Amino acid sequence: MTPTARRVLIVAGALLIVSWALFATVVLPGGYQAGTSTFGVGLAVTAFVLGMRHAFDADHIAAIDNTSRKLVDDGKDPSSVGLWFALGHSTVVLAAVGLVTAGVGALTSQIGAEDSPLALFTGVWGPTVSSVFLLSMATANLVILVRVLRRARAGGSSGVRPLRGGAVSLVITRAAATLDAPWKMFVVGVLFGLGFDTASTITLLLIAGGAGVVMPWYAAIVLPLLFTAGMVTCDGINSISTARLYRWSADSPERRSRYNAALILLSVGVAFIVGTVGLCGVLVDSAGVRWAPVEAVAATNLDSFGLIIAAMLLIGWLTSWIFARSRHEVTA
Repeated sequence: MTPTARRVLIVAGALLIVSWALFATVVLPGGYQAGTSTFGVGLAVTAFVLGMRHAFDADHIAAIDNTSRKLVDDGKDPSSVGLWFALGHSTVVLAAVGLVTAGVGALTSQIGAEDSPLALFTGVWGPTVSSVFLLSMATANLVILVRVLRRARAGGSSGVRPLRGGAVSLVITRAAATLDAPWKMFVVGVLFGLGFDTASTITLLLIAGGAGVVMPWYAAIVLPLLFTAGMVTCDGINSISTARLYRWSADSPERRSRYNAALILLSVGVAFIVGTVGLCGVLVDSAGVRWAPVEAVAATNLDSFGLIIAAMLLIGWLTSWIFARSRHEVTA
């Protein structure tokens, strides 16, 4: 395990300890009410599970996976990508809950109403930002895939001609190239979080809105802290696993030419699917596009796609490891 991976686990562990300790020492003794129910273990577990579930949203998994893939190709350790992304996303949630518990009731009513200006704006912002980001990273990783295949065809030589493309491809790949360090995923997480477009985030804010009316802010803020702890833990572990997977697939010529190419293809395909579905959703819901193919893509249900992506990556790595192990034993 790399030093960065250890630091990620330390931060995630600290958040878990702090959030649950605050719940045990601040919330439970107070017997506070959150709406019509008591802010007890059940509500705390709900906030924590919402954070964990949010970490497995398709756009989260695809963003972390594609960014990790690119950073590995740049020779950098992407183990903290998921941590920075989750912290950026959680910053928006913490700020929003802080406003709600401070008495800005208009925010809760705006989020709870589907036709409110805030809901309409975030309905466009969230999927647009996530889709453009995913398509940019997918394009950058597609360039990497072509380079991997060219190197394999050239027998691993370094004298491979650079790729050339059109103006759009050049702009996208250069934009993706600015994401050259894991900490920059904090900014991406903030931009994703400004969308408020997921059911888990909206549910948490609505719960906090009811809680903030009947309990002090320092008790209500424990809700988003538990949410953050759940999301940081899952996104952090996902990032560590993804980083190790891609480093393993790229640490030998044989893996670079076979397993690495297959994993990049999977990563690119996932990002293109999630990004395209998101953009089509914006075109249908906000731009009023009624073209049948676009509507069909927009109607694609991605609720469980994040879990499927994680499972596919794990299965792909296990399969590659088993084959590599068996080949090593045969040749030994």
